[in-house]
Amino acid sequence: MKISLPIAFFIFLFSTIVSYSQTTNTVVKAVIHMEKIEGSIKINGTAENLSTIVQSLSYKLSVIKKTKKGSNQSNTAQEGLFTLAPSETKNLSSTQVNLSSEDEVIVLLLFYDEKLQLIGKDRLVLGDEKKKNP
Repeated sequence: MKISLPIAFFIFLFSTIVSYSQTTNTVVKAVIHMEKIEGSIKINGTAENLSTIVQSLSYKLSVIKKTKKGSNQSNTAQEGLFTLAPSETKNLSSTQVNLSSEDEVIVLLLFYDEKLQLIGKDRLVLGDEKKKNP
């Protein structure tokens, strides 16, 4: 059976894309927990090992706060290294941010393996309801 050159090229390209695509939250799950406390929010970044082996990873928890009235924006980031035993859940980082009705806050939690490949992520946006419902 002969395969034409364009079809063979397409199969090669497709298999390459599939083999290099990143699947996140399959080995280690990233979860952002939020709690409202009197005009502010407490943010916790949590990791859950979904595998049966010990994981050695790095994380970055970023908080971006934008004010609607002014064009002010503040960025904070916490980074670190951690290990997780099989099926272990661990709180990695915690921060607290003041939040008014005019603010938008974006929280991003990213996990990287030892090769700096992204393997886990979670994202939370607060205050974007104003954009959806003018």
